[in-house]
Order: sequence, then C-alpha cells, then structure tokens
Amino acid sequence: MRKLVLLFGLVAVAATAGAKNPPENSDDRMFCYQIEKAVRRVISIPDIGEYKTLKCDFHMHTVFADAQVSPVGRVREAWQDGLDVIAMTEHIAVHKSPGIKLKDYNTPINQAVKEGKKWGLMVVPGVEITRTKPFGHMNALFIKDPNVFEETRYKVDENGKLLRDKDGNRIPNPTEMDDFRKAEEQGCFIIWNHPGWPDKKCTLYPLQKQLIKEGRIDAVEIFNSIEWYPKVLDWFDEYKLPMMANSDIHETSRFAYGDQVRPMTLVFAKEYTLESLREALFAGRMLALWDNTLAGDSAFISQLIDASLKVRVIDAKKGVLEVTNISDIEFRTLFGERMNPVVFHPRKAIRITIPKGTVLDFINCYAGRQTVKKEIW
Repeated sequence: MRKLVLLFGLVAVAATAGAKNPPENSDDRMFCYQIEKAVRRVISIPDIGEYKTLKCDFHMHTVFADAQVSPVGRVREAWQDGLDVIAMTEHIAVHKSPGIKLKDYNTPINQAVKEGKKWGLMVVPGVEITRTKPFGHMNALFIKDPNVFEETRYKVDENGKLLRDKDGNRIPNPTEMDDFRKAEEQGCFIIWNHPGWPDKKCTLYPLQKQLIKEGRIDAVEIFNSIEWYPKVLDWFDEYKLPMMANSDIHETSRFAYGDQVRPMTLVFAKEYTLESLREALFAGRMLALWDNTLAGDSAFISQLIDASLKVRVIDAKKGVLEVTNISDIEFRTLFGERMNPVVFHPRKAIRITIPKGTVLDFINCYAGRQTVKKEIW
C-alpha cells in the first residue's frame, strides 16, 4: 500500500513539474496559443533545364469589385499558399462590394505590388475585361493604364439609365473589341477566361477563332475556380493555344480550397523577374496544374516528369527499381497489362518492377487529348 501511495505521489510531482503556475499578479498576461502567422506552405515542384519553375495564379479579385478579401490579403494568402507570382485582375465595370466604389483601377494593383515587395512575392498588374458572350471575359496582364477601358457593359442613355430591347433585356454595349485593342496597344498578355462559363458550353465562337488564328489571344483557361473544360484540349491540338489553371478567387483561399494545393499555372522563366516572366509567357513556356492534373506542351511535361522522378536501379535484369517522386505532384501511370494505375506519390518512394524500355502512360498528364507517354529508364 505504501508503494502505491508513493507511486501516486511521484506521478503528482511529475505532473506539477510540467505545468505552468499562474502568475502571482493577476494583471499579468498568459498566452494560450503559440500563433505563427508567417508560415508558408512549401510546394515542391522542381526546376527544369535552365528555367525556374514559378507557381502562379493569374486571375483573382478583391473587395474593390465583388470579392471578400483586400489586395493586401490576397498577397498574404498567396504567400502562405506557396505561390511565387499572382496577378491583380479586377473586373472592369463590376462593383458589388457594399460601400466600395473603385474610381481608379490602379488602386488594387498598387496596394498589392507594395505588399508583395514586403513578402518577396511578384505581383503582375492586370485587369479583367468583363463582357457578355460571345466576347466573354478576358484578362489583360502587364497593363500600363487600366483606366482606359469602357466602364459600361450595357448601353445607357444620356442620364446613365440602362436601355432595354422590346423584350426588356439589357442591350450589350458593343465596345469589347475597342477594349481588346486598347489592351493590345499596351502590349498586354491576353487570357481567355473560363470559356465554359456561365452557360456550361465551351463554344469556340467565330470571334475567338479568328483572334486565336491571328495570335491575338495568348492563352486560355482550361481550369477556373473549381471546374475544368476538356474541350480546351481540342483547341490545344488544333491551335497549340497555351493552357492555364487559375483560381478566379472571390472568397478566402482557405474557404475555397481548404488544405488542398490551389490551382496554378507553372511558368518556366529564366529569372524571377517581371521581365523574365513576361518573356516566358509570350514564349508559351507554361503548364496548367490543378488537382494533380497537368495540361500543356508534352515537352515541358516530359521534362517535369524527368526532374520529379528519381530512378534507382536495384536489379537491371529483372527491372526492379526504386522510384522516388521528389515533387508534390502525384503522377498516375498505366503500362503493360496493368488494369489499375501505378501511382508515384508525392515525396515518397516505391519499389516496383518496370522492364527497361517500358513506355508508361501518364494518365493525369494531358498534351491535348493525348496523355503523355514516356520511358523513365
């Protein structure tokens, strides 16, 4: 019995030794949580060849239009989410946030650029030309003067009242091509946004078809927010139109994506500068990445696979390998007679038998309608 009492006593002493006594002065403060605000997610995606792999989001909105977060907040979110580059692309002629009227489209850009410098995050100046289909919505990046665009999306009379047709519908203001030319005159990189929104149809209208053929649309979103558009793969096959994945974020990042890695466009740039980024975009060195899915030029996907998968040969005759995926991208493959995918998990190694010269089908890597097929050793 004395031994049992002694044991309980020792436990009590140990527990007391590990506890923090309350302060004698009741005015003292005690912190309940160790809060670390400046914690950044590290997303491992390797560089390829001579290029740096930049993780980018070229489509987002703030309280100056119809979203819930300030430009400063967008920068901090992006930094915490592990991005390297964002673009401020506020809507032209959309002002829905209560009590906020955007009079100068430079305002969200300037606020974000200033905050970006504090965090070492590159901010691209841009706007979203917001019109109805068939023109749709287009982002203009590297904008010099965002205030030149037409504010009115629909026709109004001399008093600013909306004009309507005989059926009571608003009449579109036919100024979108004027705005498009204004963006071109400023040397902007032009993205065709969410071609499948809002009517769930990815229609390639004659207008876009002509602009693409003339090389005046520089990229198209295959992924936007939480949806992707398989039809865009056909446009890549036909026109080699570069594809992007962007968030078009309106709510907070945590609300939109939780703990998941948010969608991004991977840009392969020579340096981490605005000028180098611009050069890479116009050269088409990019891939869309969302939900562990890649889309774009097969050469860039192939290089990224080679940089991500490190192969150690255990038995060359039998084809026994140890394959380590050093990236945060999950690669899913099929080969031989296998019916189920062989998965190379992020930041993990697997031991597997793959005879030398075997061609693997990377079923989550799209180079147009065809998936990327390649050997890994």
